[in-house]
Amino acid sequence: MNKGLTILITCLFLSIVGIPIPAQRLVSLQPGRAIELALQNNETVKKAEKVVERAKANLRVSKAVYLPQAGLTAEYQRQKEGEIDERDYLTRAQVSMLFAQFGEIPVGLDDAQEQVRKAEIQYERVSEESVYAVRNLWNNIILTQEEIKERGAIAAELEKKLEGTQIKQTQKRIPFLSQLNTELELSEQQLALNELQRQLDVDTAELISLIGLDPLAQVVLSQPLSDDDLSLEAAVELALTYNLDLRDLHGDILRQERLATETIWHRLPELSAEAHYKDFRVQLEQHQQNQTWDAKAVYDPVIVDPGRDVPSIFETSPRTQDGWGLRFNFNIPLYDGGKTKNLRVRELAELDRLQLEYIEITKSIRVEVRRVYRAVANAKERMEIEEKRVRIFEQQLRTIERVLEEITVEIPGYQGLTYNDAFQAQAQFTEAQRIYYQARRDYAKAKEQLRETMQWIE
Repeated sequence: MNKGLTILITCLFLSIVGIPIPAQRLVSLQPGRAIELALQNNETVKKAEKVVERAKANLRVSKAVYLPQAGLTAEYQRQKEGEIDERDYLTRAQVSMLFAQFGEIPVGLDDAQEQVRKAEIQYERVSEESVYAVRNLWNNIILTQEEIKERGAIAAELEKKLEGTQIKQTQKRIPFLSQLNTELELSEQQLALNELQRQLDVDTAELISLIGLDPLAQVVLSQPLSDDDLSLEAAVELALTYNLDLRDLHGDILRQERLATETIWHRLPELSAEAHYKDFRVQLEQHQQNQTWDAKAVYDPVIVDPGRDVPSIFETSPRTQDGWGLRFNFNIPLYDGGKTKNLRVRELAELDRLQLEYIEITKSIRVEVRRVYRAVANAKERMEIEEKRVRIFEQQLRTIERVLEEITVEIPGYQGLTYNDAFQAQAQFTEAQRIYYQARRDYAKAKEQLRETMQWIE
């Protein structure tokens, strides 16, 4: 059976039995909802969120040492020599708790904390980029729809005009070139409409992909983005408040201030100590990698002990400790070759560099916001000028057409016109339209560029 006939019969059967055929889902979106969906569903944002989750888990791993630790140790040994069968076994529990730590922050913990901070800033950066992408697409779609509507109205008027021109040309009341000029103008509008429809399809598909909707969904944008009414001073303050580079650098400065302060611990003597009473011990230990001291309480009682009176070669340490004991060990460095002094000089120099960089970035942000803010004003004025230019060229074109079509009409400044003048005026009008619509897009893009410069997404 023919494939086309099979499909036709299937569709008729479905319509008879009343089985619904899936249709594209219509989704009405508001700007806030689209941004919310992008932050929830965009894969780039999700990946950045997972990096934050991984960094926080790594930080919890580094902090696990500060929580109570419990364990169980069991030993079993056996030896047989002739008729003598010796066995020995012992089970001991251990509970420890780090109750105090002073000195430098351990390198591993410091790195883990920095990873969390950097990952959170990167997550905010990626989220901002997604918001800006949604807003730019939103502007493009709204402006494209407006341009399609305006050009569609012009095309409808041109179609009516072409019908009248064809009638007049048939009646030999106007030359054939007048009809060709109208057809050319209509073709230009139809070409622009077709290009806009294709661009609208691409932008809509990109928006749907960005916010994670069903690819088959039909999206209707409920409203344009609201204008930001900001003074230059307010824009600068927002930029200084929300700029992520400044926030990241501020975190670097706070960390560097701590590192510079921690160099004082290198002047202290190396110290370790221990106090015990039976199976309970309090230990003070110094890390080998940095100047950090841990005060730890340890309790390791014997749980299972077979009890032996005969000394065993397997027993290398007492089963239990009786009484109490103290131990101190310290080393006072008299001269370290200027190591501690130069460590502090190094950390303070890095701190000064970061503070100067903070001032430098602050100045550059102020200048950049001012530049972009003025660019928005320039784009707005250019759009208004191009709008006037479109009206002027349109009026000029219609006047030339009227003079050429109605010979008896005489307008000062429009004598001696030819159809070359009409073709030139039509080309000027078409180009003015293109420039005006592009100026509208440039203005919208400049406003979004100001938001991106401020790193403001509210």
